[in-house]
Amino acid sequence: MRKTLVVVYADGAAHPGDIAVGLASWADCVFVAEPDAHTRAMEPLLAQFGPVVLTDSVPEAARRLRAHAPDGIVTYSERALHLAAALAEQLTLPFHDRGTIGLLTDKWQQRAALSAAGVDVVRCRRIERLADWDDAVAETGLPAVLKPAHGGGSRNTFYVTDADAGRELARALLGDERPGLVAGGTLVLEEYLRGRDCGPFGDYVSIESVVQGGTVTDLAVTGKFPMVPPFRETGRFWPSPLGADEDAECRDLGRRAVEALGVRDGLTHTEIKLTPDGPRLIEVNGRLGGGINELSVRAQRFDLIELAGRVALAEQPELPALYRGRAYFQLFHPAPRAPGTLLGIDGADEVKRLPGVTLYRPYARPGTALPGGVQTLELDIVMGEADDVPELAAIAKDIDATLRYRFAFDAQEPREVSGADLGAL
Repeated sequence: MRKTLVVVYADGAAHPGDIAVGLASWADCVFVAEPDAHTRAMEPLLAQFGPVVLTDSVPEAARRLRAHAPDGIVTYSERALHLAAALAEQLTLPFHDRGTIGLLTDKWQQRAALSAAGVDVVRCRRIERLADWDDAVAETGLPAVLKPAHGGGSRNTFYVTDADAGRELARALLGDERPGLVAGGTLVLEEYLRGRDCGPFGDYVSIESVVQGGTVTDLAVTGKFPMVPPFRETGRFWPSPLGADEDAECRDLGRRAVEALGVRDGLTHTEIKLTPDGPRLIEVNGRLGGGINELSVRAQRFDLIELAGRVALAEQPELPALYRGRAYFQLFHPAPRAPGTLLGIDGADEVKRLPGVTLYRPYARPGTALPGGVQTLELDIVMGEADDVPELAAIAKDIDATLRYRFAFDAQEPREVSGADLGAL
């Protein structure tokens, strides 16, 4: 018999169409979301695959969901974790408990818990008000990373080398208005983890895992393309470029971190920094990582959206071995930090003809106003595959040399840069 699965939806790691592909053929879905511009726009699409409950009242949502007699609850979005936990509690369905949710979504709480468990000690201070700044700098030293205690996508995340400049950033983030910032909320200042030289690749990886009854099983180690300043991602690929020893170290660190946070069931996405002194923990996320399901489906025909749903329903699905096959990649190009207008992207037809490229998709059209800021905002994405990771590196270099981006900035001459130089803007 088909079971009923509550899917708590918000803008995040999975599109409604991908959720439908992963779930609708074998489970009855009931979608629930807090009303905002994004969820209202997606409501008609979600409604094609199941009833939609759109309300900002947890008791009201729980009352309406009970009528569907749900068997499990799942979410694929960071911003929906708290709502999912609250609904799971009201509906007596298995999910991360409130304590674990706090550790998964509050960066300071997470650092404190991992330090107390002896998993990884990173100097870190919580900043509730500007008066906390000097003590925070004394604790972490400089350089350091200043970021919100809650959030993702590198939003409002800064590399701080000067205490006075950092204080002004903290002042703005805590409440003062400044272009490109969304002020308000608690901040975290933590020591900067300096990465080792990783050649053409990024100095960090992520561990994709599934947890069942507290047992952690790794599905893949995801390699990354280099970040552009300050902390904007440019893509990911399977498998990672790590050697066997470093792979084992990273996976052991990730497993211990997931266990220390009390995760019992579900998917996790754990980011690891590769430093000269060994792997260090960036953060643990209690949900599917962005873009990871697409890699899994292409690389091994295994749907992680479906896996998360089956785990939420207490099933014991057969799991694939840790992925170590051909190289599959997603390479994207972030919008400039300065506000401006996209005039055009050239080279798209040439990129599509490059060996190994299977898809080029623009996300912004000529004339699009770009807000600026340090968050990761993708202009486009290139997907493809290669026999191995070294060949993948050569393909990525050719892609960045082929694509060219034209922008207009206030009071400046129009600029044209290659994909390789885009991060400097």
